[in-house]
Amino acid sequence: MLKFEMMKKQTFSFIIILLSVQHLFGQANTIEKETWADKPVIHTLDAKYSKEPAVVVSNKIRVEFTDETKQEVAEYYTLHKIIHINDDRGIESYNKIYLGINENSDIVDVKARTILPGGKIVVLDKSNIKDIKEQDGNTYKIFAMEGLEKGCEIEYLYTYKKPTSYFGREVMQGPAPVLQSDFEIIGPPRLRFEIKPYNFSVPETDTVIGEKRIARCNIKDITGVEDEKYAYYDANLSRLEFRLSYNDAVNKGERLFTWNDLAKRVYGIYTYYTEKQYKKVADIIKVNGWDVMTDEVQKITAVENYVKKNFSYDEELKSEEGNDIDKVLQNKTTGIVGVMRLYSAIFQNLGIDYQYVLSGNRQKFVIDRVFENWNNCDYPLFYFPAENKFIAPTRPDYRYPWIFPDWGGTNGLFCKRTSLGSLSTAIAEIRSVPLEDYNRSFENIESKLELSSGLDSLTVDEKQIFGGYASVNYRDAFNFSNDEQKRNIIKELTKAFAGSENILSSEVLNQDFENENANLPLILHTKTKSGELIETAGNKLILKIGLAIGPQTEMYQEKPRQEPVNMEFAHVEERKIDFVIPDGYVISNPDDLKINQTFSDDGALTMGFVSEYQIKGNVLSIHIMEQYRNTFYPLDQFVPFRKIINASSDFNKVVLVLQKKS
Repeated sequence: MLKFEMMKKQTFSFIIILLSVQHLFGQANTIEKETWADKPVIHTLDAKYSKEPAVVVSNKIRVEFTDETKQEVAEYYTLHKIIHINDDRGIESYNKIYLGINENSDIVDVKARTILPGGKIVVLDKSNIKDIKEQDGNTYKIFAMEGLEKGCEIEYLYTYKKPTSYFGREVMQGPAPVLQSDFEIIGPPRLRFEIKPYNFSVPETDTVIGEKRIARCNIKDITGVEDEKYAYYDANLSRLEFRLSYNDAVNKGERLFTWNDLAKRVYGIYTYYTEKQYKKVADIIKVNGWDVMTDEVQKITAVENYVKKNFSYDEELKSEEGNDIDKVLQNKTTGIVGVMRLYSAIFQNLGIDYQYVLSGNRQKFVIDRVFENWNNCDYPLFYFPAENKFIAPTRPDYRYPWIFPDWGGTNGLFCKRTSLGSLSTAIAEIRSVPLEDYNRSFENIESKLELSSGLDSLTVDEKQIFGGYASVNYRDAFNFSNDEQKRNIIKELTKAFAGSENILSSEVLNQDFENENANLPLILHTKTKSGELIETAGNKLILKIGLAIGPQTEMYQEKPRQEPVNMEFAHVEERKIDFVIPDGYVISNPDDLKINQTFSDDGALTMGFVSEYQIKGNVLSIHIMEQYRNTFYPLDQFVPFRKIINASSDFNKVVLVLQKKS
């Protein structure tokens, strides 16, 4: 019954909106108006940028908070860019401009133009601005830039009113170099914002001019960054984050929006249910027999499996009514608040000690202990101190103790319950959300290869074995696919390792999500007839044994590595391959199977690829252990990491020569 809806972004921002700063209003002010030059001139760039497809000459960002007449604070966002185009790739990258404006925003101004090398200026016809709906469900504005050619410049600016938030983030870096970038926050003098740079350093100025306070950062010569394999692109980019820290009109000097404030408010929202609703939950517990269970882990897993089977999660369901426990129990559908309330009421009924945890995403942005940007707390977890384990209540594809791995291996906001007299609340603790040990996640192979009587094909009896974090996507695929889709998945997975779609038999074992609780691996067991791995060369047989481990990644670095190595989760890949040597033949080059690339840090092995073999009778047994025990390797360890990645690729190319015995 479980309805799995892929999450576009489990944003916590709707809670932030509910927590607007009070008593910030005052005299209404007009916002700064952005302008451009009446007679633009194409910029002359340094020769070092001549091979860049495009260069951002100027990138100006302004976030302005102003008092509205209705005693509210409004937020306006302005972006003004000038981009120099050098070649066809640059034209392709910038011939369509996406505006960061969704359908719920009020547009104040939009202008765009192309300045051609000959001096002609092509101004955007605003009627050509279109709406486009992306896969994330959001609608954006888009327009095409007409008549682009090499050497031209694109200039565009826009201002829009957005839902007010007192936290923000601006990514200052991307594929193209930026010559000049200016970021400023403008607001009434009583509001004091803080800005913090990440992955780079830049000074901040804070001045009051007339009736406005301006916090500003000016950055020059930001290098362009290319996407690299095994690197978290977004997380490594230079960015600025900002937050409202003080309101001098109310409790001057008292820091706003602390982590403790967030923990208290989260606790209050997630534990909001009536005594009557609490009793309804108790009835569910009794019906399912959870109250007579004695083992806490048994209770946790039983509750999680029940909720994820019987309730569908819809992240777009954000109304208070829709997240009320009565409505959740009635409709079997819940949003983020409703599902957290439901679990909370059940766990509290069962006497299970738990904490709410809000996590960031390692691929994007992280929770900073000393800089409280609430926008980075997007993903809810339950933490069980007695087990030191977690569940991800909004991810029906993950089961205890497994969570979406990018939500772990990074800081989380732990909301620790405490009492103030008769009232319960929570205090905040920022600490790491640990992932499960590396050896519990694996992508293993056990296979046996045997030649046909005609020595022209192989029978491949193979088990692909997936455990831990590595198993979830495969369980997802097999559980939410129809029969035809499942057959195609089996076909593609088999072909990758056997080189053939000629499947004699297949079975999928342990595909249910509940098997994750005990880390019972998902197993794809196939028998395949393959002619692709064997060739004849005169009186010799050529066995492409390296292909039996499936396709591997190659890493050859033409440019210096820019970023450290990030992996989604630590894991092992163990392969056991048996090949039955046909009568009358001998392998002439078995030592080609031996590869040994490992790396140790402070005496402890952290990654490696080791392949060995032995021959007993007529059976060649190959054992390969590839392992990555960390999720992060610093830049100075990239070279050994690349050697290990390439070692698996080198094995992929191993060809054994079988010749007749003399």
